[in-house]
Amino acid sequence: MIARLNAWIRPRPSTVAALSLAFTYLFFFEYLPPFRRVLLPFDLQSYHFPQLDYAFRALRNGTFPEWDPTIYCGQSFVGNINVTLFYPPTWLMFAANFGRQALSYQSLEDLVLAHVWVAFFLCYLWLRDKKLAELACILGAAVFAYSGYLLENLQHLGLVAGYAWMPLGLWGIDQAVEQNRWQQLWKPMVASTLCLLAGYPPTWFAFAVCMMSYAAWRWRVALGVVLAIALSLAIAAVQVLPTYEATAMKAFDPRYGFNLRDPLYYVSYLLPNYFDFGMLANPTAWKGNYLYLGAPAFLGLLALVRRRKWSDLVPPLTILAVSLVVAINPFDLVSMIVLRSSLLAQICRNWYFLAGVTLAMAPLTAFGIDYCLSRPRRPVAGWFVPVTCLLLAGWSVRQMIVWWPLGSDFFTGWKSAIEPAITLTLFSVAIFILPSQRGPARVWLVAAVLLAVGVDYKAFGTSRWVNSGTGDMTNTRTLYWTDEAVFRQVRAHAEYRIVADLTALIPAVLQHFGLNTPQGFDAFQSAQYKLLTARIEHVRPTNTWEIDIDPSNEAALRLLGVRYFITAGDRALYKELTANTHFRRLQPSESFYQVFEFLNARPPYGWESDGPERSARSVRWTPERREFLVRSETGGRFTLSEQNFPGWQATVDGKPARIERWSEAFQAVDVPAGEHSVAFRFRSLGLRLGAMVSLGAILSLALLYWRQSRI
Repeated sequence: MIARLNAWIRPRPSTVAALSLAFTYLFFFEYLPPFRRVLLPFDLQSYHFPQLDYAFRALRNGTFPEWDPTIYCGQSFVGNINVTLFYPPTWLMFAANFGRQALSYQSLEDLVLAHVWVAFFLCYLWLRDKKLAELACILGAAVFAYSGYLLENLQHLGLVAGYAWMPLGLWGIDQAVEQNRWQQLWKPMVASTLCLLAGYPPTWFAFAVCMMSYAAWRWRVALGVVLAIALSLAIAAVQVLPTYEATAMKAFDPRYGFNLRDPLYYVSYLLPNYFDFGMLANPTAWKGNYLYLGAPAFLGLLALVRRRKWSDLVPPLTILAVSLVVAINPFDLVSMIVLRSSLLAQICRNWYFLAGVTLAMAPLTAFGIDYCLSRPRRPVAGWFVPVTCLLLAGWSVRQMIVWWPLGSDFFTGWKSAIEPAITLTLFSVAIFILPSQRGPARVWLVAAVLLAVGVDYKAFGTSRWVNSGTGDMTNTRTLYWTDEAVFRQVRAHAEYRIVADLTALIPAVLQHFGLNTPQGFDAFQSAQYKLLTARIEHVRPTNTWEIDIDPSNEAALRLLGVRYFITAGDRALYKELTANTHFRRLQPSESFYQVFEFLNARPPYGWESDGPERSARSVRWTPERREFLVRSETGGRFTLSEQNFPGWQATVDGKPARIERWSEAFQAVDVPAGEHSVAFRFRSLGLRLGAMVSLGAILSLALLYWRQSRI
């Protein structure tokens, strides 16, 4: 009986893949053409896109981007793991943009949304391998891919990409246990590699802990998982070693994460709109994140109470327990351990372990729903099925109608329990009567269930202020709301730097348009640069990453190579710049943003002390190479206001010259009297060594698997 009930539908995985891909398009249709009416905002728009567009344009011009001159007076680009430069799907996105002058923002959004489908399909394949009912596998995968944690984080490319590969690792662990073959551990190894290359080390660390927790009850497999994760570091060495190189310069930020002990924080697991996540809502009253689990998870967990077999639930329950302990951090026990290590403090953050909660919920949901579907039921009255289908369809239509104007009319606070309670009730009734149905009635009931679940996740999870924004993101090379003639004037002096009024726009916007700034918003801000900005008079660090620069401090402006300030006409800085006689406003000035030129600007290079007998002319200026023709009657130190990182090399007349640290963070070389050619070049040693290690690891593992397959 159970076997017949579990076999109510057995589509091929390829069929499920195609149908789920189509469903994912419908699920996110408002983000995609031709229906597009919102975009993915925040970090994806202001951080990931400028970085990836910079990489794409560099590759298109025939150079590999190793150095990023656009923020913080320069920092390692290959060492910034958040860029996802070596993540294979990133290169697929670059290939899809072949022929374009710049990266399409839509293609980046497509990449993010495609990972939601990858998360669903991999989770479905993993659960299907447990021989559960097909509907149970689909609903369990839906909890993993379409519930709150992932949809809340659509703006975070690395988090979404790393999260999507988690089921692949658990699938490989299950197969290694069932088949008693270590070869299946290639899945957690590949998943770990992709999760790490995806660019969010805290997500990768959560992934590694979840994998080891899942395998902890089979000690031989657990050792294999540890080895697989270690080997993944070797495969990803092309990114790991440059990141280690850059991390050695990074300002240490000793924090563990947010306070996740307030029970109210977790209420959105149950009530999707308790905090009002509507697009038109005021987020100032926000006290939590969107974490809604959905009706399948609730029913699945309730059904597990009556399920007699618990042995197969122990591994996912272990993931759940470990993730909650690390997230809640009881009595500060976890943070006390983590904060003793600078490495752990940077890769172990409690909030990212909420990924383990939804990862564990997927199989728990599937086992619970499978239990419901395997129970024999008495037939119900003939009218009951169509009425149930109509109620599910009607309720779904109602939810979509409320959602359509960007979802500001859903109940909030404790009243928000009404809508998920109705969904759960109708869903539970449908699952309860489903085992007794055959033929068309069963098909229609399954369709109504999937519709209701999909709409439930969509209505509360997409087009919300946490993951949606209005407007458009174009690829124009003219800075937004700035006169094109002004933009051309600024670009004509690209070696100089421009300061952004932090009350008007964020510095990453300048990076997208190829403009350099001494500011930034990046976790890889170096300790030396932080020290420099703290020392310079009137340069005011407003938080860990942001830097606010005072235009009245001319010494700081000249040291940093600043020539331009950009602000808006209604800001306080605009009035200050207008009144300062050392600045002039560039014309025409009809646009929203106004650009002021510092009249006493100094380029970010030159002799340490000026004099009439000294001169310097730039003959080559690229991110990774700076060449100058310099002249001095007495010689002296030639300086470059570019951060001194491992990998910079200098030559004088083609001969190696020693680089000295200058002004805490910058570079200088001694140049003798006369006319000379001075060159600075950046070549990441970590990149080259890492590439050799990665290639060696891949070839060695391929050879090992090939030899095993022949035995």
